[in-house]
Amino acid sequence: MKIALCGSMEFADGMNSTADALETMGYETYRPAPADEGRIARDPATKGRVMREYFECIDQSDAVLLYNVAKKGIAGYIGGNTLVEASHAFSKGVEIFALHPLPDMSYTDELAAMNPRVLNGDVAGIDDYFDSLPRMHVSSKSPVKLQALGAAMRRAGLPVVPVGYKTQSGVNEQPMTIEETLQGATNRHAHLHTLVEAGVGDYFATIESGNQAFTAALGFRGLSVTIIEQAGGALRHGLDVDIEFPADFAALVPSQYPDYGVLMQQKFGSTLKDPYPYLSGGKLTRAELLEEAAYRVATQLLVR
Repeated sequence: MKIALCGSMEFADGMNSTADALETMGYETYRPAPADEGRIARDPATKGRVMREYFECIDQSDAVLLYNVAKKGIAGYIGGNTLVEASHAFSKGVEIFALHPLPDMSYTDELAAMNPRVLNGDVAGIDDYFDSLPRMHVSSKSPVKLQALGAAMRRAGLPVVPVGYKTQSGVNEQPMTIEETLQGATNRHAHLHTLVEAGVGDYFATIESGNQAFTAALGFRGLSVTIIEQAGGALRHGLDVDIEFPADFAALVPSQYPDYGVLMQQKFGSTLKDPYPYLSGGKLTRAELLEEAAYRVATQLLVR
C-alpha cells in the first residue's frame, strides 16, 4: 500500500521521519521533494509543475497523510498547498488521514467535509484502517493491475486491499483477439478460485490485456477484459477497447517479442512494461486505462 505525505516543507525533517516509520510498517511512501520554496513561490509555472507532479503521486496512492503540526501559533496547521492536495485526494476517492486534530482556520469546515481520519499522533491507526477493509484477491501480481483495481474500487466507494496471486491464462502471452483475451481472463479467474478461500465481503478480480484487429478504419487496438466478483455474490464482466497501435509497432509482437511490455523494455529500454506512454506522447499510461476499465465494472456491483 502506498501513502503520500502532504505538509509544509518547513517540517521536512518531521515528514521524513514519519515516512520512515511508515516504511518500517511495510508501506511505500511518497514525500515532497526538497525544493527552494522561495523560488517556487516566485515562479508560478514552476510551482504549477511541482503541484501536478505531486498530484500524480497522490493518484497512485492508497491514502494521503496530512502532516499537520503547530505553525504560526495554530495547532494542527494546514496550509493552502496541503489543502489543495487534500482536495485532490478527496476528488479521487483517496483516503485522507490527519496526523493531529484539524486546526481552527477559515476553511476548517471544508477540511471536515473531506472526513479525514484523525490519528492523534499515532500512525498505527493507518494499519487499523487497512486491516478493516475487505481483501480483493487478484489473479495477477502485476503492480499496475493491483494499483488499477484498488483505485477503481475506491472511486466506486468500495475500498479494498488488493492481494496478488500468480495464475495461468492458458492462452498466448499476448492475446490477439477479444475471444482469446476473454478466455485468458476466464481461465485466470477460475485458477484464482483454486488458490484462495475468500472471507465474507471479499472480492475476486481479474484483468486480462490483449489486442484485436478491427476494421481498416479502426485498426489494431489494445483491449482488456475485467472480471470482478464479490465472494458469494455478484460477478460482473467488462470489455474495454483503447487506442490504436501503429502497424509497424504492432507487427513486432509476437514475431520478435512475446508481448508489448517486453518490447518496450528490450527495444526502448523502458523500466515499465507499458507501451501506452510511447503510443500517446506521454499522455496515457496502462494503469490509467485499466483503472477506467475496472471502474466501469466496479460500478456495476452497486446495482442489485
